Amino acid sequence: MAPQTAAAGTSGGASAESLPQVLYLWMPLAVAAVLIFLAHYDLAFYRVYIGSEVGALEFAHVLVPLISVIYCLRILMMPEARANRLIVIWIVLGMLGCIYIAGEEASWGQHYVGWLTPESWLAVNDQGETNLHNTSSWLDQKPRTLLEFGVIIGGIIIPLLALRRPQIREGRFAVFLPPLVCLPVAAIAEFAKVWERLKGHGLWDIAIFYRASEIQELYFAFFILFYLIVFRQRLLARRVTASH
Repeated sequence: MAPQTAAAGTSGGASAESLPQVLYLWMPLAVAAVLIFLAHYDLAFYRVYIGSEVGALEFAHVLVPLISVIYCLRILMMPEARANRLIVIWIVLGMLGCIYIAGEEASWGQHYVGWLTPESWLAVNDQGETNLHNTSSWLDQKPRTLLEFGVIIGGIIIPLLALRRPQIREGRFAVFLPPLVCLPVAAIAEFAKVWERLKGHGLWDIAIFYRASEIQELYFAFFILFYLIVFRQRLLARRVTASH
């Protein structure tokens, strides 16, 4: 690993998985440290300005996926992407997922505009909001669990295995594998939730994060964004390789 970037080869043989170390490592660590400090120093402040429905954390849950949508569009505009149907399908699915996450986190604008929830929707939404994920576990917990498994396997297990067996990152589907630079945010996301789960089983009384599931959602969003940034870099590397 270089002092300022992390890089690894792609299937095209080019080094195209670099992000500034301050972005993929120090920023996530700093955000976690600030959230821990604020929650333990002044929980009342945290609840109002960080953890509320219109707080900084919820705003990040909307903003980061929207940035990911922009990266999906940038990828889809690339000839290298449009030439591969599987890439198009993968990125379109990712873009739709990011739109869903951002929209649901903002209750499709209700949290910021403040409209009233129709009575018919109040009957089916357990939090009285104009969103879908509070109406069924199939639109909330199950997609979240699927994403969590993807982050564990793709963001933690595969990058660690690839350090010992680099050939994992070779072949036709190498472009789809999450890069090593996604490992820190994946690890923080799982650490926050695992700690909360173990605390829930009475193994200890110390809570590191306040509402760890919200922290996990933020780091899932970081994971997706970093993945898309590197995915685009990989396609650009293919362009450079082809031009030579």
